[in-house]
Amino acid sequence: MAVLLAGLLVLSLPATAVSAAGPDERTAGADAPEQVFVETNGTTNRLDPGEEVRSERLEYGDDLGTSLMTADDELRVDYEQERIVRDGFDDASNEEREEMVSAGYGRLRERIDALEAREREAVRAHATNDRSTTRLLQTFSRNYHESDVIASALDELVAYADRIPGYSISIRNDKSVLEMYRTDVRSQLETTPDRFGSNRKRLAVRTAETGYSVSLLDRNYVRETTRFDGRNASRPNQFEDITDAHDTAQELYPWVFDADHETHSSDAVESRGVQLYRIRAIHDQGRLTAYLDGGTSAVHRELQTLDHEQFPTVNESRWIDGGLVLAINETAANGPAEVTVADAETGDPVSAAVSVDGEPVGETGSDGSLWILPPDDGFDLRAESDAGAVEGSVSNSAA
Repeated sequence: MAVLLAGLLVLSLPATAVSAAGPDERTAGADAPEQVFVETNGTTNRLDPGEEVRSERLEYGDDLGTSLMTADDELRVDYEQERIVRDGFDDASNEEREEMVSAGYGRLRERIDALEAREREAVRAHATNDRSTTRLLQTFSRNYHESDVIASALDELVAYADRIPGYSISIRNDKSVLEMYRTDVRSQLETTPDRFGSNRKRLAVRTAETGYSVSLLDRNYVRETTRFDGRNASRPNQFEDITDAHDTAQELYPWVFDADHETHSSDAVESRGVQLYRIRAIHDQGRLTAYLDGGTSAVHRELQTLDHEQFPTVNESRWIDGGLVLAINETAANGPAEVTVADAETGDPVSAAVSVDGEPVGETGSDGSLWILPPDDGFDLRAESDAGAVEGSVSNSAA
C-alpha cells in the first residue's frame, strides 16, 4: 500500500464528458469496457451504470428500514471459523495449525468473492424486473454487514497465524476489497429515520445489465455507482504504477482535479495484489472516491458525497396559478432539483405540500424550498398550500 499525492491543485479547466473507451498502448487488443461519464459543467462527472436502465424512486421510512433487516451472517462466519480454526487449535502441532489457518483463510476468501457475485445477481434481476427494489437494497445491506464480519474474522485469523512460528498471512488486499462495501450510502441506510421529521431520506435506484447506482438525499447528496464490467482481476495490470492510475482518474474527473477549488487535496492507494487503486479527492462541493481496476484501467466503483446546494442550475421552469409561484431548478446529471413555492404577489416563501406524478415527496420549509430526486423522464409537479395550488409539467430536459 502506498500513499501518493496530497496537495493543492490550482489549474482550472471546464469539465467535459469523458469516455474510458478505446485501447491505448497498454490495452491494445484487450476488451476494455466503454464507460460513459455524464457530461457536467461546474460539478463532478458521474459514472453511468449502463443502458436499458430501470429506475425507481422511494422514501426511506420505518417500513423500509424494517425490511432491510436481514439474516445475521455473523453467526455463520463465526461457526465456520470455530469449526475450521479454533476447535483443537491449542492442541494441534504447528503443521496442523498452518493447515487450519490456511483452510480458514480460504473459506473467508470464498465469502469475499461471494459478495460481488451476490450483488451482480441481484442487480441484474432488478434490471429485468425480476426483483423488487426493497430486495435489492436488502442485498446491499447484507453485504454491508457481512463485509464487516469478514474483516473482523480476518483480524482474528492473523492473531492465530502469529502464534505459529515462522508463519504469517497477509490480509491487506482482502481488506481493500471489503472496504468497497462499507459506503456512505449503505451506512445511511442503517440509520433510523425520523417518522414525522423532515430528515426522512429519499432514494433513487437505477440498475442495468452492467451495473447500478443508488442515490440518497438527506443532508448531503450521496451517490454510489458500480460498473461490473469495470472489474477484471484476471487480466494483466494495465497501470504501470500508482501515478499512472492517479493520472487516469484526473482524465476521468477533470473538474474535480483541474478546477480552481479553494480547498482541494487528493491521495491514491494501491492494492496491487488485487489490482485495485483507490483514488480519493476533496473539493469545494464534497468528496470523491473512485476504485479503478488494474485489469480494465476503468472505474469499478464510484462514491460521491456532495453538497447539492452548491450545484449550478442547468434548467429552470416556473408556473403561476392560484396565487402561487412554483419553480424548479434542475441540476446536471439528473441530480437533486430544488422546488420553491412563493406568494405570487409578495414573493414571500410559502409552506406547501409537493407531489411528483401524484405522489407526495415532502413539504417546502419556512424558506419555501424543498430538494427532491427527480425522475429520469418528464414528470408532473404540483404544490398545494392553504392559499391555493399550482402545477406544471417538467419535460425530459438536458439535465
